Amino acid sequence: MPNPIPQLETISAAELLSQPIEPLGFTIDALLPHGLFILAGSSKIGKSWLALDMSKSVACGDVFCNFSTSQGDVLYLALEDNTKRLHERLAKVSPYRDMDTQTDIHFVTKSHRLGYGFAEQITTFLETHPHTSLIVVDTLQYIRNSEAYTGTYAGDYHDMDALREIIAGRDLSMLLITHNHKSEESDPVNKVHGSAGLTGAVDGIFVLEKKKRNSDKAKLTIANRDTESHRFDLRFDRLSCRWLLVGEISDDADEEDQLYELLDLLLEEATVWKGTATQLRTALALLDPMFSISPIGLAKMLKARQEFMRVQHGIDCRFTRSKSARLIELSRDIIIVDCEAISNDSLRLAV
Repeated sequence: MPNPIPQLETISAAELLSQPIEPLGFTIDALLPHGLFILAGSSKIGKSWLALDMSKSVACGDVFCNFSTSQGDVLYLALEDNTKRLHERLAKVSPYRDMDTQTDIHFVTKSHRLGYGFAEQITTFLETHPHTSLIVVDTLQYIRNSEAYTGTYAGDYHDMDALREIIAGRDLSMLLITHNHKSEESDPVNKVHGSAGLTGAVDGIFVLEKKKRNSDKAKLTIANRDTESHRFDLRFDRLSCRWLLVGEISDDADEEDQLYELLDLLLEEATVWKGTATQLRTALALLDPMFSISPIGLAKMLKARQEFMRVQHGIDCRFTRSKSARLIELSRDIIIVDCEAISNDSLRLAV
């Protein structure tokens, strides 16, 4: 006789609301709660530097990008590195004197894969290091079973579920480093390599992006399930090899970035453009149908940011008046001087 199918276990709304709610625990306040997270970005963009600085901050109990941390041990699986490269990187981010604490970063350069001993290895480490606050897997692909259906929705969800089981019930965060795919997506989260089973199964996603690969400036988007989302401007300090927080990005800043990109495209075809705000808005919308700033808003933004556009983007913006209308004249005849680059070059020459 077949075994009876068990009934569904339900909980009423009244019972649910009467239960006390445990506060959300954080490894990094406001940014990284306990749970499973992804850090994604293009290859060689600086993801490992960011994760290493995060690890050092947690191990020492220091602030990370102006946010306090919950001090604890860190397990860093640097599966693309060797001890020589790790030594060189750690010496830049954190001289030995800065690591004089009871907690530490424990590095691993080899591990088993999921389904072949990885869970057992991590569990054993956590049993011998009960004060672990952070686990970094750099990179995720190294621990996945390449023979399985990796890349499919079911396969991605299965692997994330297996990783979640390892840390279930523990007050820590696991950060999985992976790559972005080449895409014109406007939402950074949609650029993460993998299916929706990967991004949908984790508790949050960190995406590091640069407009130019050789630039020291980047944007960090944080989209978590249980906390507010954030977007930060970062700058890479080449002396300390750390990403430094410049500030938080507002929605208005996104609109401005879009405007400057479109003005650059507009002035590629002709070095001078002249017309009304309505005509300019139409020209920019032809370049990007998603451009949504009104002619009035466009004129106000250009007027308020004239000096910034001239210095930072080499775009000269002037307002004139004809007999019948107010006109905007845009030209690219300014040589952009990168004062920061000149200053750095001067320092190098002086040394």
